[in-house]
Amino acid sequence: MLLTAIILFVSISFQSCVKEIDTGNLPDEHKLVIYCMLTPDSLVSVSLSKTNSLLIDDLDSIPGAKVELFENDKFVEVLTDKGKGRFCSSQTYPRELFNYTIKASAPGFENTEGTDSIPRKVTIQKSEKKSWLINGQDSQQEIVDYTAYFTPLSEAENYYELMFFTQTRREFRGSLKIYYDINYIAGSILDADACIANEKYLNSYFSTFVFPDEKLDRQKGTVHLKFIYGYAGGGVYTSALGNPWDIMGPEAEYTALRSISKSYYLFRKSYYMYITNQELFQKWDPSDPFSVLINTNPSDIFTNVKNGYGIVAAYQHSYVRTTLIQ
Repeated sequence: MLLTAIILFVSISFQSCVKEIDTGNLPDEHKLVIYCMLTPDSLVSVSLSKTNSLLIDDLDSIPGAKVELFENDKFVEVLTDKGKGRFCSSQTYPRELFNYTIKASAPGFENTEGTDSIPRKVTIQKSEKKSWLINGQDSQQEIVDYTAYFTPLSEAENYYELMFFTQTRREFRGSLKIYYDINYIAGSILDADACIANEKYLNSYFSTFVFPDEKLDRQKGTVHLKFIYGYAGGGVYTSALGNPWDIMGPEAEYTALRSISKSYYLFRKSYYMYITNQELFQKWDPSDPFSVLINTNPSDIFTNVKNGYGIVAAYQHSYVRTTLIQ
């Protein structure tokens, strides 16, 4: 009887440790994704896709999709479907301080929209660069020290983006097309003014630097930063494809300054944190399904798109040829 009682007690104990939890079916959520960068220099262009698996690189176009453009809440035009999820305006160039709303709809999806306004333009006046070589672990490294000069906007709470690149303009014999080779300069930051140093992504390798004017030296109107010289890629453009700068000068290095909207700033900053946390610089290994999983703390990406994902952001830019100081 004692043995029977022990067996019964052990059985009950083990049964009490097992609990079935019905998690139900996770929702198979499909939403529209809008990407749009508004600038007065270009017609409105929108990339429209849908949410997809992390393991799939290709973006699916949406059958029957419609994209509409509104200026200050007034309907302007239906964007033309150019195929592969790209929609473009036929006549609208965004205007400074105007609000623009992109509304997208498609069968089987919630109506989606995002809004942003074109910020005031800030013109870069001068950019100076010093450079020197140091001995690294395996080879010499080039250190570059930039100072950009511009006049900040008088009112506070503005946002900027600074970038450096080289551009070569080529004309090939027998061809009417003009080709532009662009390479963006990047590196790991060693030192920077407070407006940039106040950001929290400086240990990573980035080609552009977004910052608010909260810590900007508004009296001098300068931004200074020093980093290890490198490249972040680039591309070859033609006038037909839409060269982003359309610089007519000779082969040279240039510095660009963008005045950007708050949505632009929050999106770029959150994206920096996201790719750092997921180490997306490393190529996905198909043989290792965990190679794309988050390695550190998760990080959400900012979106201003209602009932969907993506970003509608706005900017204006200016550029100047970089001067090398010996």
